[in-house]
Amino acid sequence: MPLAHLDRPFDYLVPEALDEGAEPGTRVKVRFSGQLVDGWLLERVDESGHEGRLAYVEKLVSPEVVLTPEVARLARAVADRYAGNLADVLRLAVPPRHARAEQAAVAPDDPDIPDVKLDESGWGVYGATGFLAALGEGRPARAVWSALPGEDWPARFAEAAAATVRAGRGAVAVVADARDLDRLDAALATVLGPGRHVALSAALGPAKRYRAFLAASRGRVPVVVGTRAAMFAPVADLGLVALWDDGDDLHAEPRAPYPHAREVLLTRAQLAGAGALLGGYARTGEAQLLLETGWAKEIVAPRESARARTPSISPTGDDPHMARDGAAATARLPSVAWEAAKSALRGGAPVLVQVPRRGYLPSMACADCRTPARCPHCSGPLALRSSHAVPGCQWCGRVAAAYACPSCGGRRLRAAVVGARRTAEELGRAFPGVPIRTSGRDEVLADVPDEAAVVVATPGAEPVAAGGYGAVLLLDTWALLTRADLRASEETLRRWMNAAALARADGRVVVAADGSMTTVQALIRWDSPWYASRELAERRELGFPPAARMASLTGTPEAVADLLATAHLPEGAELLGPVPAAQGQERMLVRVRRAQQAALAKALHEAAGVRTARKAAQPVRVQVDPLDLL
Repeated sequence: MPLAHLDRPFDYLVPEALDEGAEPGTRVKVRFSGQLVDGWLLERVDESGHEGRLAYVEKLVSPEVVLTPEVARLARAVADRYAGNLADVLRLAVPPRHARAEQAAVAPDDPDIPDVKLDESGWGVYGATGFLAALGEGRPARAVWSALPGEDWPARFAEAAAATVRAGRGAVAVVADARDLDRLDAALATVLGPGRHVALSAALGPAKRYRAFLAASRGRVPVVVGTRAAMFAPVADLGLVALWDDGDDLHAEPRAPYPHAREVLLTRAQLAGAGALLGGYARTGEAQLLLETGWAKEIVAPRESARARTPSISPTGDDPHMARDGAAATARLPSVAWEAAKSALRGGAPVLVQVPRRGYLPSMACADCRTPARCPHCSGPLALRSSHAVPGCQWCGRVAAAYACPSCGGRRLRAAVVGARRTAEELGRAFPGVPIRTSGRDEVLADVPDEAAVVVATPGAEPVAAGGYGAVLLLDTWALLTRADLRASEETLRRWMNAAALARADGRVVVAADGSMTTVQALIRWDSPWYASRELAERRELGFPPAARMASLTGTPEAVADLLATAHLPEGAELLGPVPAAQGQERMLVRVRRAQQAALAKALHEAAGVRTARKAAQPVRVQVDPLDLL
């Protein structure tokens, strides 16, 4: 049941007709409060502690065991950690039943797994052969891996999974999006051979997703990879959990109780006695905390290898009036960036341009007084979708053909923020005759050929170039660095490093920022561990996650106050806020020490149970350790 005060197991009698098929982990239907509802059979026992009359299980939906004991334990732990309900976690863990896929007969696969061969181009560069050896022996090795530029990380993940399978255990690997999943899927097919793993993603569709899920639950495949939908995959005898780029916000589940794939996988590794691998070009504060507490070991390449593999990275400085090449004036490129792009294109290599904003002109202002242009109907920001379009509101969609500035009466508009499509248009004028491609929300490119072209992409949508990019230009960096977010600097470095890693070793990376900034210094030196250590130390001093634990409470002022009055918060809990939230609501933060995380989650869940029991009309959204704190 999704109600907090009913978040516990209930006892039912199993009729003789269902005795044989009603095993723990099967789906059933039972009567609850006069209604026929779905349920999970968790355990079969001889006697019940309930003194009243018990009802019977009404129906066995399917004899298929889809909720394994290991996943059931994990789901309960995740619900407790995030102050949520077990029913909500099980909804995320087990996909909806698809009867036709369930009834399809499946032939067994060949269990033989080829040996993993290491060479200097693989894990040997990092001195991490001991990590694979530990996985091959079935030991719970746990590591945080900082990848070098140009690294074939899907192949490294596939080798780690194969080493685990060699020990007779299973592996689960999670990536952020479909493009990364396709690359990892291909790498596993190469290392393990066909039919020895499945890819699990919510985008597969009901039948394909359930088929892949059953392949794992029936023990047909030892390895499951996927997006965050795969973090609960029922792999038998789990020996390794792996996560690529744990700082990507796509790893955060947007549905209650809002778990993060990193925390789910680390909890799973702890409960199952499995190994763990967090990999990425950039390191998060959470990953750094795992190292400083001794829970995991560091995998990082020697500085000599990093220098040999890292492209030349140079800042442009922060002077807005710096000298520009005449041919680059229309493209708002500093001369060093224009020269880098021109040199790469002359050599027949593609050029990547990262622009933080999508669209054409996503933000506009009065050309006379610089007042931001707002919709006269709803006060939403005005934007321009193309060079021939009429300014329109991004909130209500109304056009503003006759816009007049409310401050000075001016009717001319200028660009306040330039988007990816406008940047592509400008670069087309700066480099005539060169193909210009864009990759963003409307169309995300997976890869581009190894030929002269300019690729304009938003962060996270950068395609992979076959031979690497000859130049990578990071523009409009202020848009990332000045965001009102606790993780703005960390997220900026992650996006920069993910783009810079696509450059050739002999290529160039130009970042339009001041070289004295610590974020830029970390990029130039390719030293994310140093930056993560500094970031974690600052958060520890300020009392921010992950050095402390926080819970976000969002709802009407009356509902939030009621929840806080009901909750028995841990001693020393600190209340921060309230601050305004959307739709007339407010947001309150509760901060406690790391050791009090379980007590905070329990207190909030019990308070939510009290409110649902008395049928409180106004709900409160409870998020433990939310990504957005500001």
